[in-house]
Amino acid sequence: MIKGVALSILASCLFGLLYYYPVLLQPLSVIDIFCWRLLTSFPAIIVLILIEKQWSSISALFIRIKHQPFLLVGLLFSSLLLTIQMLIFIWAPINGHGLSASLGYFLLPLSMVIFGQIFYKERLSIFQKIAVLLASTGVLLEIYITGAFSWETAVIALGYPIYFMIRRKLQIEGIAGTFSDFFFIFIGCLIYFLLHYPYNQIIGDLSHFHIFIPMLGIITAIAFAMYFMARRLLPLGLFGLLGYVEPVLLTVVSVLFLNESVSAEHILPYGLIWLSVCVLALEGTIYILRTVKRKRLK
Repeated sequence: MIKGVALSILASCLFGLLYYYPVLLQPLSVIDIFCWRLLTSFPAIIVLILIEKQWSSISALFIRIKHQPFLLVGLLFSSLLLTIQMLIFIWAPINGHGLSASLGYFLLPLSMVIFGQIFYKERLSIFQKIAVLLASTGVLLEIYITGAFSWETAVIALGYPIYFMIRRKLQIEGIAGTFSDFFFIFIGCLIYFLLHYPYNQIIGDLSHFHIFIPMLGIITAIAFAMYFMARRLLPLGLFGLLGYVEPVLLTVVSVLFLNESVSAEHILPYGLIWLSVCVLALEGTIYILRTVKRKRLK
C-alpha cells in the first residue's frame, strides 16, 4: 500500500510538471505542443504496454473492432473528447487560465457523483449531498458575482464525466482504452504534421528544444505507468482519495509558477467549492479507515 501511495503521488507530481511544461516550450503554439506531446508519448506508451505484458488486451480490442465495426465510431468520439481536454490542459497555463482549469479538476469528483446519480441511479451519501450543496452554491455565487462561469472550468468538470460514460458504454477501460485514445490522436497529429509542418520546422523545433520535446513524451509515459501501477496496488477508495492531490498541485503551479492569483470576488465561491472537495475527502478517509478496521477484525 505504501508503494501504491508513493506511485500515485509521484504520478500527480509529474502531471503537475506537465501543467507547467508548455511554458518551457514557448513560443510553440498550443497545437504544436499538443502534437509533439502525442508524437513523443505514444511510442513510450507502446513500450509501457510491452513491459507490462498487456498486448493481449490490445489484440482483444482489435478483434472487437473487427466484429463490431460501429465500435470504431465510439472510439473516435472518445478520442475527440480526450483531445479537447488535453488541449485545454496545455492552453490554460500559458494563457493565464491555470486556476480556472484547476478548479474544473476540483469540481470533477463532484460532477462524477452527480452524473452517477442522474444516469446510473446511484444514491448519494450524506457527505456527498453536503458536498454537492456546497459546490452548487459556490458555482451559483460565481455566476452571480462575475456574471459568468469560466468555460474551461465547465468543459473540464462536465466533459470528463461524459468521456468516462462513453468509455463505460463501450466497455473499454484501463490500458486498452488509453492505447485506443492515444492511437487515434497520434494518427491525427501525424497527419497534421505531414500537411502543415514543414521539414525544416520539425528540425528547428527538435534542435531548439532538443531536451524538452523528448522529455515531454517520456514524462507523460512515466506518469501513466505510475498511475496504472498505483491503481493495481491500492484499494479503490484510497486510489480515488489520492486523486485530489493532482488538482491541488495544479493550483500550486498556477499560483507559484504561473503568477496567477485568486481575486477577492472569487474567494467565497472558490472557498465553497474547495470546502466541498474537503467533505468528499473526509468521506473517503472515513471509508478507508472503516475498511482497514474491518479487515483487522477478520
